[in-house]
Amino acid sequence: MNSVSALPKLRLMGISPSASRSAAIQSDLCLLIASGKAPSKAALGRETGLPRTTISSYISMLMNKGILASSGVIAVDRGRPAEKLMINRQLGLLLIADLGARHANLAIADLNMNLLDHERLPLDVSAFEPREFLTTVCDRLWEMASESAPELPLRHCVLCIPARIDSSTHEPFRPPIMRGWDMFNVSQFITDQLGCPVTIENDVNLRALGEAAALEENHLPLIAVKIATGVGGGIIDESGRVFHGFDGSAGEIGHTCFDPTSTRRCACGKSGCLEASVSVPAMLETYRQHSGDTAPQSVEDLIDLLRAGDETAQQVVSEAGERIGQAIAFLCNVLNPRRVIVTGLIVEESDEMLTEIRTSVYKLARPLSTRNLSVKRGTLRSMAGVAGGIVLGTQRALSPELLFESD
Repeated sequence: MNSVSALPKLRLMGISPSASRSAAIQSDLCLLIASGKAPSKAALGRETGLPRTTISSYISMLMNKGILASSGVIAVDRGRPAEKLMINRQLGLLLIADLGARHANLAIADLNMNLLDHERLPLDVSAFEPREFLTTVCDRLWEMASESAPELPLRHCVLCIPARIDSSTHEPFRPPIMRGWDMFNVSQFITDQLGCPVTIENDVNLRALGEAAALEENHLPLIAVKIATGVGGGIIDESGRVFHGFDGSAGEIGHTCFDPTSTRRCACGKSGCLEASVSVPAMLETYRQHSGDTAPQSVEDLIDLLRAGDETAQQVVSEAGERIGQAIAFLCNVLNPRRVIVTGLIVEESDEMLTEIRTSVYKLARPLSTRNLSVKRGTLRSMAGVAGGIVLGTQRALSPELLFESD
């Protein structure tokens, strides 16, 4: 088993207990228990406002169904210790695959939101057809699950990819850097491979969800922007849920035209897109235009040049940061987030870009939009997608339609 990277305690957001249906209430109780926010009957009563007898009745039902289990006691100031509740580990495992343009971040977790195993594989998504790529990912997830807990079933898989997901089909829609993936039936393929339900999500949406779950409360709404091979955005609304828009394209900042006069072609086929001028490949190309054959070949090379004080690298990154800041300022005026998270290796390993982004945002956005705004790096770095996958996978696996599908 590989060493497991530590994650902070993640919050499950958007839980609003409903009295409309028994299944919905039981699902919400399970989510509160899984998150650690309410691990006892008394805590569940405080969070939901439901009567103690109602809570006890539902907990008994969930235990009889094998969904909940006891995990000891919780010491209290007065009276008898409270029974500590948990999701029964026999329900199975979560499988998370966070796919980037050049990597696959794979993880195994349980339904109490504990990370059991994690592995990062160097995989170039553009070098494979979807069947070959997904077979490699599924085979490794299966092996990791077998190594982590061979006795447990696979409960749910979360796959995030660098593409927008069509809300009507729940499949990738015209991904610019993923040849052959347009409307490919990813869900059915993975279900056939792993034998469990699957949820597909955009990679930046999932990173945004992970970053939001690792923050304390009162930092929503949140916008996450990732600068890497592409440029993408994810939006978390005030309830803590991903905002997809009507068709699933919300947050598509990278393929928004911010320079109609530009002749540089984007991977999507259009000109003037933000991604075409500020993504890592675009920055490398801009450097090459300035310096010729001595251009860096990777984001790591560009970071090394920044650390060495290379003036051309500083100019290229500063100009890109200024343009990204202009785009984020526009989003802030429209959406008025509480926090903006900027991720990607170029931001995480150097200060130049984040400085320019902040300067542009606070200069160009309206004062009311920035009065309580913070613009920061992500705290989870490469684990943000995994954290988001654990949150989303737990929400889906404990949803009424999946938790009680056999009832």
